[in-house]
Amino acid sequence: MSAATVIVPSQSPAGGRLDRLLASLAAQTIEHETIVIDNDSPGRAVTATCSAYDFAEVVPLDRNAGFSVPMNLGARRASTETLVLLNDDCVCDPDFVERLIAPLDPAAGIVMTSGVLRDWRHPDLIDSAGMELDRTLLVYDYLNGEPLSALADAADPIGPSPKAAAFDRDAFLDVGGFDERLFAYWEDVDLALKMLEAGGDCRLAPDALGVHEHSATLGSGSRGKNYLTGFGRGYVLRKWGVLTPSRLPAVVARDLVILGGQAAIDRTVSGVGGRIRGWRTARHTHAYPAAIAARGGASPYLRNLQRRLQRRGKLSAPGPG
Repeated sequence: MSAATVIVPSQSPAGGRLDRLLASLAAQTIEHETIVIDNDSPGRAVTATCSAYDFAEVVPLDRNAGFSVPMNLGARRASTETLVLLNDDCVCDPDFVERLIAPLDPAAGIVMTSGVLRDWRHPDLIDSAGMELDRTLLVYDYLNGEPLSALADAADPIGPSPKAAAFDRDAFLDVGGFDERLFAYWEDVDLALKMLEAGGDCRLAPDALGVHEHSATLGSGSRGKNYLTGFGRGYVLRKWGVLTPSRLPAVVARDLVILGGQAAIDRTVSGVGGRIRGWRTARHTHAYPAAIAARGGASPYLRNLQRRLQRRGKLSAPGPG
């Protein structure tokens, strides 16, 4: 019997990245099943790519359903008790799945684990080791830009990024999985908060390593990505009751800096409309997360702003040849 179900949504295997991911999954040290959701790729290119890998089950969709819907679909179809979620722009080390699922212990409340993705341009640096949130619920990639040596004494993230995450399937489904009103982006924040609210916890799997090509799907700074991230930001702010008089100044200050950067660097203000639409779509259904209140918003804003700018600089440079 398979130890885990790997779920990968893909809209197009552009540049062969899906092929590279599947090749790395074929070399895993532990038995697993793999479900690839073909998000209505052009000419069913995703399905064609998967045909070379007999372990990959393809679920074709008649539209690009984004991220949340395909992941939930894969979770419901899974035949194992453990889910491994991956983006199609990742490549996994051979022991990735085995090491990623090892810390899971539902009986002890450990229902989420985060792997570590190296920066594909700078493989000695960490791209992401999960998520960290500040008191406004602004999300950052945990340990982004840090050397791999930082993993030696790293604390656990508040939640995993779904580009390299494992979940207990029952705990995932019990909270409803990803909120399907979030097409893509910020669904990971919402899910982690729901699982924390339900009494779950996350652990870092520092030896579960892979490589990630950041923003390979929509492109860093693209109008579409800025709109979707803005939608998710507005949606989560309202759903989780963030905008109180005490937190409003911090929210405004952070978002003005982000939106100003998008206007100046990306030449787009789509993030403004995204935030407005996300706020209007959401309903306030959850109390401000106790887990964030307990940590006092420990994620340092200025340090993470610097990390964002440094990553944008790296992404604008030529990639490895």
